[in-house]
Parts: sequence; structure tokens; C-alpha cells
Amino acid sequence: MGHHQVPVGMLIFWAGVIFWIGNTVVRTGSAGFTALWSSLLFLAEMVVITSATRTIRLNQLAALYCWGGAMMSVVWLIDYGFTILQPDHHSVSRNVFTPFLEESLKFAPVLFFLWRQRRARLWSMGASDILLLAAASGAGFGLVEDAFIQHHFGLWRPVSWLPTTAILGTGLTVGHQTWTALAGIALGLALLWRPRKPFVYLLGASGFLWSMLDHFRNNFSVDRSGFIVTFLNFVGAHGWNTLYLFTLGVILVVASDLYVVRGTLSRNPELKMPPLSGGLQGINRAWRFLLRRRELAYLMFKSRQLTGRHRAELILRGNAIDQLLTRFHYRMTT
Repeated sequence: MGHHQVPVGMLIFWAGVIFWIGNTVVRTGSAGFTALWSSLLFLAEMVVITSATRTIRLNQLAALYCWGGAMMSVVWLIDYGFTILQPDHHSVSRNVFTPFLEESLKFAPVLFFLWRQRRARLWSMGASDILLLAAASGAGFGLVEDAFIQHHFGLWRPVSWLPTTAILGTGLTVGHQTWTALAGIALGLALLWRPRKPFVYLLGASGFLWSMLDHFRNNFSVDRSGFIVTFLNFVGAHGWNTLYLFTLGVILVVASDLYVVRGTLSRNPELKMPPLSGGLQGINRAWRFLLRRRELAYLMFKSRQLTGRHRAELILRGNAIDQLLTRFHYRMTT
């Protein structure tokens, strides 16, 4: 294209994104724009809230956002096959199967990313990073569904500071974005603090299990009554408990990461933020310096919990980041 070579994979990627979002907007009109805006606004809020603790980059969040949208297509294919076996959309089996399927697949890109980075990048990530990855995947996943629901049933009334929620009478549907983010919160805290077994597994899975339960409660309560519905709404407070858990979880994530970032690094002058200079390029260098410094803090904090070869490997990686920070500091002060 002109004097630039564009990889075929990049063209296919952007074609898929344009078809995904464009087709949604064409079919749902203003509801599609509302769903897209709410989805991006939710993700932007999470980025701002974690701006003092995250190390993940925006292009990585964009990739997870698109992977979440791709997982919705996979869910549609599986659900289409399930419909052949069970055409009743209100059946109990469908209400049990669908929440498990959706919560699993939209969290799968996060788990795949962490598994790919298990030997290196995972150890230099904070709980904020995993929260953001999960929020991005959930936001991409929920885009099409939110657009079509609002197109057919009207725009919903959200909680003022959480645009992807829907207040329905006295109840609340927090949405795919919050459900997946809650799963990421629990996993992020488990990987950061790493309590003893089996508590680390219980903490890591708790957010996913609660999200699946609340998702099931939300679907099962539609046009139903009885003891099970009453019990589920009592436990979940008609969806509001999930919002409270999410809010508390975000606070715990940011507080935990701030504790690590502020308390782990030594008072080495090379790790202090040098004065800004050089305009936009200087700001970009300063931001990269901050991200690397946070990565070093998480790495050193997690290395304390290990012994033997794994600890030695993390210390070597920490020394490499430390040397890189020293070079960054030198360039910014000369």
C-alpha cells in the first residue's frame, strides 16, 4: 500500500473487526452505537482506575477486546448446535449450560494469554493487569448481545458510573463485562498474593464461580418463580451483590498493587522518576520507564515467594529489567 508493506494477517484482522462492529451497527442502529460506546467507556474507566498500577499496554487490551468478540461467535455456533438438541430456550438445561459456556469462553482468552506468558511476563504483572485483560475480553464479548437486546427491548437504564449495567425494576444485570472482570479480579489477587494451597485455588476460582452463579440467577429468574428463584435472588440480592463485590474487588486490586509498587523497590536513585524533558517523546520515555519499574516491583515481590531454580530465574530477569531502567534513567537525564 503505497511504499508500505502490510501483512496479510493484519488485513484479515481489520476486515474482521470492521465486519464485526459494522454489521452490529447496521443491524441495530442507535442501539449498536450505544452498546459500543458503553463497552469502550467501561474499559476506559478500568484503564483510568488502574493507571497508577498497570503494566499492560493498550494494544494488548485491544487484542483481548477483539478475542472476546471472537468468543461470542464461538458461543453462537455452539449454542446453535445445542438448539438442535434442545429447542426450548427456557429449558433448565439451557439455563444451566449457557452461563457456564459463556463465562468459560469469554475468560478463555485471558487464561490463554497468561499461559503463553507463564515463564516470563506473568511474573511481572500485577492484579490490575489481569483485571484489565478480563475486562477487555468481557467488553468485546458483550458488545453484540448488548446491542441486539437494546435494539429489540429498548435502551436500558444503567448505574450512573457503570454504563454496561442494566437496572430492571428492583434488580440489576451487571453484564458480561463486569462478570468477566470479577473473575479477573479474583485470579489476579490469587496470582499476586499466592496464599497456601488450597486457598490459592479457591481464591483464583471464586470470581469465576460467583459470576457463573449470578449469570445463572439472571437467566433463570426470567419468567420464573418458586423456591430456587427466591433463594438465588436472596443470595445475589437481585444482582446488586455482584456490583458490590466488583467494586470491593477493584479497590482491593488497586490497593494491593500500590502496596507492591510503593513498598517493594529499594530507594535506589536509578529507580526514581527523573524530571520530564523532550516534549511528547520525553513523556513517552517517562511512561515506559514507569511501566518497567512496576514490572520490576511485581517481579521482585513474587520472587520472595519462591525458592530454588525458579527464584534464581526471576532474580536474573529482575536484574535485566533493573539494567534497562538504569539505561532509561541515563537517557532521560542526559
